[in-house]
Amino acid sequence: MAKAPRRNARIDLNNATAEELEGIEGIDGERARLIIEHRSTRGSFRSWEDVLSVSGIDTVLLGKLQEGSSLGAAAGPPAEGARAATGGGAGTAAGAAKAPRPTAGGGIGDMTALEEIMGLILLDLAAAEAYRVAIAACKTPEIKRQLEAFQGDHERHARALSDALGASLPEEPDDRGQCIRRYTELSAREERTALVAMRGNEELTNDAYASALASDLPDDVRRMVEANWQDERRHIRWITEEIRARGWELPEVPSSLAEAA
Repeated sequence: MAKAPRRNARIDLNNATAEELEGIEGIDGERARLIIEHRSTRGSFRSWEDVLSVSGIDTVLLGKLQEGSSLGAAAGPPAEGARAATGGGAGTAAGAAKAPRPTAGGGIGDMTALEEIMGLILLDLAAAEAYRVAIAACKTPEIKRQLEAFQGDHERHARALSDALGASLPEEPDDRGQCIRRYTELSAREERTALVAMRGNEELTNDAYASALASDLPDDVRRMVEANWQDERRHIRWITEEIRARGWELPEVPSSLAEAA
């Protein structure tokens, strides 16, 4: 019987070159670049949940990364949620995050998870308001209709998550929400800049949903967050393709947006 490969025989995500990363199934040149950029700016990956914060890495790809790579000496043992990604078989983020602990009345008992969900509510409300600003800058009916649909998704997500917490929607945006609105107001002068601004805003929202799915969530809330995340990924795909189809170059994102995250 053949021996299982040793951990140190795998590619170390914290030290691998772009060429080595591209040898892993599902990792192309762009994803390899994003992995290297992420570890250069934020430091070594210390958990598989950290890897999920890389743009373009979903839980299906996370499972492939776990099969063909390691996190080297920088990380401890894989988290429960990370191990689940390779064996869940469902191909969704619900199978990749840590199994929730039972909580009284089905509520969110983990404080970190509660903070993650509250953060998502505030971020969805901020995104809906940003879309309102972007829509006003657009003239093409097709683009306006699509952005209005995305705005409606964010409003629906915020209401559903608030209902899950048994809480009322916040009346005022938090500091990050105010920063997102100001950034959109300054950037969205016409259709091109409106779409570019919303792509940046959707990147923030997508990253936040990926982070929330690494928290300890009850099953019903996890399913809701997973469904919402699928909407967010659909938003960013459409915006990115629309920018490419129209030949609009992406200008450099102001540092204020990165600071807002």
